[in-house]
Amino acid sequence: MKYIAMTRILDHLGRFTLPKEILYTCDFEPLDSVEFFIDTEKGTIILKKYIGQSCKFCQSTEGLSAFKDSLICNKCINMIKNAFKSKAKKPLTPKPVKDTETDRRALQPKEVMAQLLLNLLEKHPNATQQEYADMLRISQARVSQLKQIIEESGEDII
Repeated sequence: MKYIAMTRILDHLGRFTLPKEILYTCDFEPLDSVEFFIDTEKGTIILKKYIGQSCKFCQSTEGLSAFKDSLICNKCINMIKNAFKSKAKKPLTPKPVKDTETDRRALQPKEVMAQLLLNLLEKHPNATQQEYADMLRISQARVSQLKQIIEESGEDII
């Protein structure tokens, strides 16, 4: 399990928001269902994307079989079997990618994101951190972290 330390303040109704980086890392989309697990001994809350009773690959609800904590439908099982049977090195055709998935810059390594930020700092020296965040599609807090990484590496920030 990856440990990420962030703090958030509860509002007057006891709610808080999850940072974008966590949502991207855990592949949460708007309106996804989330499972909550509570460990009273350790005082921790665990969030997990709720998959429900559907195939892990195609989200079908018919003809499901359990395999290593996942459900897989008969159609996907046959596709996997056929892929292994055929000696052709042709990969399975992937499902089309949603536009929101192609825009996920937060999944880039920190070195790549730092270089992208450095390029933006050179092109737009008077922009605010929030403007840089909007250009990179990340949070303003992540921009601040990337600036620290750049400073630690000895690069000149304009």
